[in-house]
Amino acid sequence: MANHPMQTIANDPHRITAGPIPVVPVKGESVRRARAAAAQLSTLLCERGESPGPYLVVGETDAWLEMERSQVRVAFDSATMMHRRRGGQNELLGKAVGVKASRQPSVWDATGGVGRDAFVLADLGCRITLCERVPVLAWLLEDAINGAKVSGYDQVREAAGRMTVRHEDSRYLDVPPGDVIYLDPMFPARKKTAAVKKEAAILQHLAYPEDDAEALWEWAWQQPARRIVVKRPLRAPVLGAQKPSHALAGKSIRFDVFVRQYDDLNPSQIGE
Repeated sequence: MANHPMQTIANDPHRITAGPIPVVPVKGESVRRARAAAAQLSTLLCERGESPGPYLVVGETDAWLEMERSQVRVAFDSATMMHRRRGGQNELLGKAVGVKASRQPSVWDATGGVGRDAFVLADLGCRITLCERVPVLAWLLEDAINGAKVSGYDQVREAAGRMTVRHEDSRYLDVPPGDVIYLDPMFPARKKTAAVKKEAAILQHLAYPEDDAEALWEWAWQQPARRIVVKRPLRAPVLGAQKPSHALAGKSIRFDVFVRQYDDLNPSQIGE
């Protein structure tokens, strides 16, 4: 896969680092790509065992985070993502965001993470801006999107074309007027499979402090979005002081939906 440098990683005034993540090439043929990733992330190449991890492991055509034999992969044409694709408009997330056959809203994903929810929305026709402040996650997102753009699946290529990554901290940005802001503050994995818990453990090495969730909410409420969607554990309290317009609940999570009227937005927010 060709390298596509992310212009937002270097010289960004809002760049936030979670400490350097060493880069490990899979084998000799991937050293060049691994070296480019290390330069882009301002870190060094190493071998497994030279640091406690996590590592960014870079192959010729793929890459993943690894720690203690557990992995976090971002692959939009994986079997798991193909299964979610078949959910179509019945996907709970799509309903929360307001996707309909005649309407695919634009979405600002303020907590990009590993991009799975964003890909589902892009596959439903939404244009997604993924904002991710952790350098290695932003790199993985960009790499996965580039890979998806040359996927053997037409729908995956089309969805990837609707996804854009920004390596920035949303809390310091003014979002252009749009349809939806999506927040997914990371929360501890409970009552989940061992594999999911291992993935969560790796991500929590890189994630936001818990109090950042409130700051993200306060930021989102000040933005000119007609709808804010917050992903929460099923029994967790509502984030922020406002009451949701409604909520959509799954087995272990729910989406709190805040539908905003023009009265909720000041004239400068809606461009009047």
